[in-house]
Amino acid sequence: MITRDLIDAFLILPRLSDDDTAATLIHRYFQREVWDEIKMVDRLIMYAALPLVPFVIILLTIVFGTLSGRFIKKRTDKEIIKQIYEQIRLTTRYAILSPWYYIFEWHDENKREHAGEYLNRFEIKAGLYKLLRKYTGGLPIPVERSTACIKDKAYLKARCNDKGIATTPIFWIFEKGQIRKLDWQDEKLPEIDLFVKPLSGQGGGGASRWDYLSSGQFRCSDGKVATGDQLIEYLRKASEHKAYLVQPRPINHREITDLANGTLATIRVMSCRNESDNYEVKDAVFRIARSSKTVVDNYHAGGIAVNVDIQTDELGRGTRGAWGIVVDGWYDRHPQINVPLQDRKLPCWPELIRFVQDAHGRLFSDQVVIGWDVAILDTGLCLIEANKAPDLDIIQRTRDGPVGNERLGKLLAFNLRQTIEAKYAPLEVNSLCK
Repeated sequence: MITRDLIDAFLILPRLSDDDTAATLIHRYFQREVWDEIKMVDRLIMYAALPLVPFVIILLTIVFGTLSGRFIKKRTDKEIIKQIYEQIRLTTRYAILSPWYYIFEWHDENKREHAGEYLNRFEIKAGLYKLLRKYTGGLPIPVERSTACIKDKAYLKARCNDKGIATTPIFWIFEKGQIRKLDWQDEKLPEIDLFVKPLSGQGGGGASRWDYLSSGQFRCSDGKVATGDQLIEYLRKASEHKAYLVQPRPINHREITDLANGTLATIRVMSCRNESDNYEVKDAVFRIARSSKTVVDNYHAGGIAVNVDIQTDELGRGTRGAWGIVVDGWYDRHPQINVPLQDRKLPCWPELIRFVQDAHGRLFSDQVVIGWDVAILDTGLCLIEANKAPDLDIIQRTRDGPVGNERLGKLLAFNLRQTIEAKYAPLEVNSLCK
């Protein structure tokens, strides 16, 4: 929302050409409908921020030109001053700030020509996803909404159990110094490798791994050693400020453990409701840890993202650059462990597609789009998390191109059209009754 407000998107986007493509329709829906949903207080804040817009653009251009510009110059010979000029033009034409110039490699002229086909983070996460959820994509709004259980991992676990969707066990939950026992009823922690993360966390923040050594001792991912009782006491105190859950540490399928680099690797899979009211999988990204010292594979936590061809289950090249810092470009092989990435096949792929489609229908039939984090284990497929507002930066970065006019963009445009028809239908009925 800060990005949206500080680049004056609502004044810039109306200047886009009307070409009736899915991407343009999405930009238009954001400009018109999200503005209509914004409260007056927020509008006043946006107007008050207008004088800051030029300074924000200049500041970000300088910062990211300094951080990433020299690496792009080294790889492409494009001078930093030329990069800065292109960034300013993109901002004033498409309401896109400097980090995304580097994330989407718009220093490449061929990619820059398609800038209008990219779906912006501020459009999707700060507006259109909320609109789709509010009106359930134009379908009748159910009495019970599923949104609340997406963020709360314990609630999600209970819903998965109820609907028959495989997910990771939760042994205990620590909250306000108390222990809530779910899948482990003993007084002591099980003597196995454990994974601890915030109950309502995002992006992998606050997670830790505790490997079981022997004689009742665990070693944390930061090197600290504690007995089971000490770990319990530590989590009791930590939970006074934030709730934590304790799970068994999942291990990837034997065919991909060499890629995981000691951390659980997951696949972010996008599913979206289609024209037949079914759920379609259109994009997927394999996520792996760059460093063996990290405990999560999250892209925004420095992990490597690899595009997955959903038709062939083959991996593409790996990349980073989530925050616009593109130091090392693309990888054909894992940069730390030197394992090949490109053209590698993932196991259980047809089953994973069916798993996600089935989970969307059973768990979140009132949600238009879900970003699933799924792990492939030796024991089968396992849902790790679900995301009600999945980031499209990782999708567009790894597929090396925009999704606005691809199938995912067309599905979003279709559902937005349905949503807007449902939004204004009561007004039309009322006008006919007068």
